Amino acid sequence: MKLRLTYILLFFATSFLTNGQIGGNNSFTFLNIPSNPTTSALGGMNISKTQKDPNSFLQNPALLDSSANNLLAINYSPYFSGIKYSSVVFVRQIKKQIFGLGVQHIGYGDFQQTDASGIILGKFSANDIALTLSHARKQGNITFGGNLKLVNSVIESYSASALLFDFGGVFKHPKQDLSYGIAIKNIGIRFKNFTPFDNPDLPFDVQMGVSFKPKYMPVRFSITAHHLYKYAITYLDKTIVKKDLSGNIIENKVNPVDNLGRHFVLGAELLFSKNFNILLGYNHLRNQELSQQNVSKFSGFSLGFLFKTKTIDLSYSYAGYNTAGNLNSFGLVCNLGKIIK
Repeated sequence: MKLRLTYILLFFATSFLTNGQIGGNNSFTFLNIPSNPTTSALGGMNISKTQKDPNSFLQNPALLDSSANNLLAINYSPYFSGIKYSSVVFVRQIKKQIFGLGVQHIGYGDFQQTDASGIILGKFSANDIALTLSHARKQGNITFGGNLKLVNSVIESYSASALLFDFGGVFKHPKQDLSYGIAIKNIGIRFKNFTPFDNPDLPFDVQMGVSFKPKYMPVRFSITAHHLYKYAITYLDKTIVKKDLSGNIIENKVNPVDNLGRHFVLGAELLFSKNFNILLGYNHLRNQELSQQNVSKFSGFSLGFLFKTKTIDLSYSYAGYNTAGNLNSFGLVCNLGKIIK
């Protein structure tokens, strides 16, 4: 009862903190990119899966656990249009306290720089980086955690920076393979904007999720709800005018069921053995926003695999975005404690 009350209070408290929107006017949105293949394969979001994974605290700081002690993870995604996204995380237990350190970087490559008349002056680059320090504390069956993130974006001689915070909680059932999670992400302050006239929103979000495995079924399911502080998250382009066969204008809107579905991400792990899992996911928001009419709608669907050994874990994911391109992601987790020995 106390846990449920905590969740409800957190939900209503954050509702008054912001009236932000998704897309269009947010900065540092690279923080929403899945940082590793496991998360990407499960639909792009997961804040409740409590399995041993050093990457998980970037999704929810309360998932930081001592079972990931001395684990180093390296992830790489050849993103769209030559963009390169990578992350490195490390988990370490110090005097019974568990800490996580993560670095996320996205490089947009080099661009041709010209003056107003088109004369080439040289080249410039653009990149985003986030440095995250995480800590979690367990009290009975509940774990609370927090992330402190220093974020910086650079485009040529322009830059923006901010200090952001994530807060999260996870309840893990003592006997069943069942866990609930909540995460409040990217609350913070700006140090600098790109220009004095630039004041975009932070990528704030409130998420809740559940992961569970039926007792006699080799599948672990996950359901994650996002943007809980705002019901209408559909992007509607008002410049697009739709007409029926008679030439009458059709109102551009989304039905309530579809809009509700855009808040949810579904994931499933097929547990073939202790060493090999197949991962599947579906993100309805991505499916609706990025798929095209009369074209195969793989947008929003994702799949991958996880291969585990005593010292090294290998992971891969393939996520559908659009017919113009989809996303591959590769991951490696090393147990430094066993490798050094």
